[in-house]
Amino acid sequence: MKQHYQLEDIFTPSQPADVTFVERSEINKRLERALKTPGKQIILYGYSGVGKTTLLANKLKESQIKYIKTNCITGMTINDIIIDAFNQLDIYYPIEKSKSKSNGGGLDLNVSFWVIKAGLKDESKLETKHSHKRAVELPITPQNLAKYIGSKNLCWIIEDFHKIEESHKKQTAQIMKVFMDSSTEYNKLKIIALGAVNSAREVVQYDPEMRNRIAELEVPLMDIQNLKRIISNGEKYLNIEFDDAIKNRISTYSSGLPSVTHNLCLIMCELNNVRETQTTKKNIFSNKFNEAMEEFLEENSDSFKNIFEHATKIIHKRKNENPLDLLNAIIQLNKENFSISEIKDILQTIDHSYIGNNLKKYIDEFCSPLRSEILRFNENSNKYYFSNPFIKAYIQCVINKDVNINNNSFKSEDFKEEFKNILKIELSLAKKAFMLDFGDEFGSFEDF
Repeated sequence: MKQHYQLEDIFTPSQPADVTFVERSEINKRLERALKTPGKQIILYGYSGVGKTTLLANKLKESQIKYIKTNCITGMTINDIIIDAFNQLDIYYPIEKSKSKSNGGGLDLNVSFWVIKAGLKDESKLETKHSHKRAVELPITPQNLAKYIGSKNLCWIIEDFHKIEESHKKQTAQIMKVFMDSSTEYNKLKIIALGAVNSAREVVQYDPEMRNRIAELEVPLMDIQNLKRIISNGEKYLNIEFDDAIKNRISTYSSGLPSVTHNLCLIMCELNNVRETQTTKKNIFSNKFNEAMEEFLEENSDSFKNIFEHATKIIHKRKNENPLDLLNAIIQLNKENFSISEIKDILQTIDHSYIGNNLKKYIDEFCSPLRSEILRFNENSNKYYFSNPFIKAYIQCVINKDVNINNNSFKSEDFKEEFKNILKIELSLAKKAFMLDFGDEFGSFEDF
């Protein structure tokens, strides 16, 4: 095992964790079973920052499974992702040196499905006895793509599956079916799609036949004990020791997201001049935690603003149910957890004629990438809550200050001070919830 590490190898808020990876036994077991089952297509879904990519990357590495990967961006079509996958395969076909022309004969291309053109750059590859020419304008179908990927013993990972254009998702479901059928010949062949909450439901919705042929694996929010294991792993590899109060605060404020834990730990280490594995154990106390929080808020201020703007963007103007109207009603409730009926009651005090037939639909949008996943839904209590105290405080501040959406308003010292004051209250509530679960060992943070 490597003995010396750089800080950026240990706490990685923007990349999949490797050294500090924390295995979650239940989801790990289900993923392993799905990977070993021939023909089983896989959809890993969950909130942004919950650790989907990290979980998959470490399991593929452990199982020595090779793959190609397509990273989806908003508005991508099915043609786009097929071309991307085909481009990564680097396909050549043989031609004899003595021949000046070749039509690529010998390739078994079935064009029974919709055909797209790969449009790859014309290249030649010379060997001792034969010349190989890279495929140009080669007709590609899902069947052929499955064959090419399968013959190389690869899996195809589709990251951010939910960003594929809505009208193309039915075709994506059909491609999964093609890959499943082709697995009789290539038993390692499968598609592994990573997406937001409800991604699996979308595939089944477009092709009900896939219901029993897809492993729908939800990567849940990480509990506090596992978030603390990330911190403990970092301590071990950097030869440091965080004060217990720091561990409790970071794991609580992370709201189930490993990426936030990594970010706060990274900042704490930087403030304590820990850039690499220490030769002698270094203790990190809580006296710099407030400074770390200040840095975290400053570093993420633009992200908070972007999340807010995305969450409140008006797509179709409505009388009482515009995003900001709904958030205003939620904030007025002044509750940690709230129901549809409670939100409706607030809206009806504003407009007595309000019926709210579509209210649940619009509130559910706040749980999706469409509105930055700022809310989460608890199926046990049938209530909603804000995804983390930072974005909740930010939204409260915007509503309280009634600022215009421009950089000057959001960057003002007055706004920043108000944000910190509201956040202090939200973090106090998080502390109380922690103490109810884990006892009176949280540590003081009155100075923040």
